Amino acid sequence: MEDLYRKLVDIVGEEHVSCDLCDRIAYSKDYSIEGLVGNYVPDIVVKPGCTSEVAEIIKLANTINVPVYTWGGGTTMSGNCLPVYGGIVLDMKRMNKIIEIDTENLTVTVQAGATMDKVYREVKKRGYFFTHHPESAVSSTIGGALSCYGVSVFSAKYGCAYDQVLGLEVVLGTGEVIRIGGKNYVSVPSHNLINLFLGAEGTLGVITEAILKIYPLPVSRKRISIGFLSLEQSIQACIALNKAGITPETVYLFEYINCGQYLERAKVEVPGEFDAAILFGFSGDEEVVNLFIERTEKICSEFGGVKLDEGFTEAWWESIFMTKDTLDKNPFPTSHKDVEPDLIDACVPIGRVKEYYEEYVKLREKYGWDKWPFGLTMVASPRGPIPFLIYLCIPIDTNDEKEIEKWFKFKEEMYKVALRLGGTLSDGNGIGLRTNQWVKDELGPAFDVLKNIKKLLDPNNILNRGIRGF
Repeated sequence: MEDLYRKLVDIVGEEHVSCDLCDRIAYSKDYSIEGLVGNYVPDIVVKPGCTSEVAEIIKLANTINVPVYTWGGGTTMSGNCLPVYGGIVLDMKRMNKIIEIDTENLTVTVQAGATMDKVYREVKKRGYFFTHHPESAVSSTIGGALSCYGVSVFSAKYGCAYDQVLGLEVVLGTGEVIRIGGKNYVSVPSHNLINLFLGAEGTLGVITEAILKIYPLPVSRKRISIGFLSLEQSIQACIALNKAGITPETVYLFEYINCGQYLERAKVEVPGEFDAAILFGFSGDEEVVNLFIERTEKICSEFGGVKLDEGFTEAWWESIFMTKDTLDKNPFPTSHKDVEPDLIDACVPIGRVKEYYEEYVKLREKYGWDKWPFGLTMVASPRGPIPFLIYLCIPIDTNDEKEIEKWFKFKEEMYKVALRLGGTLSDGNGIGLRTNQWVKDELGPAFDVLKNIKKLLDPNNILNRGIRGF
């Protein structure tokens, strides 16, 4: 360790390397229950300032077979940045520069450690719009979003984090630096290599820089919320909107009890009686926005939908769209004190949602969580009003080991149900430690192909060892 410390100091400088326990503990937990119950304290933390330093660190790690875990904002709920086998944590937050905002070619070039909110605000100053804005945008980083999946408040219209990427700079597990893509909106000279690294959670390479799409800032942005008497009616309304060519930028579908969870924190009463409600957001020319709102209300009414109070709608919007300027107004991050809400983020085909939800209700009752006010959330992405990302919330008393054990058993049952229904383990928050034990079950023989790719790009299994089934 002393030898490793000295060599890392030679690469990045003494002020950017730490073996102190108080520093290392800060990188041993994320927002996952897996991180809470496991011991994932790294041996050393290093903060590179440029791509060449990242490459040198990885080359050094290869010489002594020490794993390297890439850390962005640490906001993940799936344990995909935790140092499973100790080793080196590579904190990317020093690499946070916005290199170029190219309004002519509608691109922004950024380092991986920049937060989404920083990019959003800087691009907005130029009269343009960076679309990827998750609820964690103030602290989560570009590299982290691209390494998971990256669902955003605006995903229904603009797609997920993947869809914003035109080019990448990546450091492979050997320390070799490659660049893929560019400012062309279509750039596939051979195979689509960019997609190898998007969503790979740092297991195939360290994303150090990205060229991303930006859009002209919308002239108008408005929102409405609609209440439905059943979950099934709300989904059918979304399918009808898709058929009609309606393109909202935001589609958040909440079960009634989840609306209460979000809005009670803002001290806003949930209006009316409904089983499910949808928050729709629209942007563009004002006439187009007004037309879409009018048509959305009409189509939803055909499925029993009723427009909800504007004050409720705006409070709901403010609870999911947070920036550095508005964060202090939102009590959401500090509201839970008795329990830690965790979630199942599997995805199933739209025609099996009702069946999947019914299984969730049965299992909630089986495990004794049916009296807690937590339920279903769905988000639409990419590019369409049909909600397909499913979040099933569970309240966990993390001071009670038995409750944590129940969570792990419940989680296993729910993810296996998703696979049985033709779904996938995760389509929102990443695989990480949460679901990595079932990756082989989903992929089958394709997992051997994935292992061969890993071996080629990271022959010594240096990068995020123990994540994603590696």
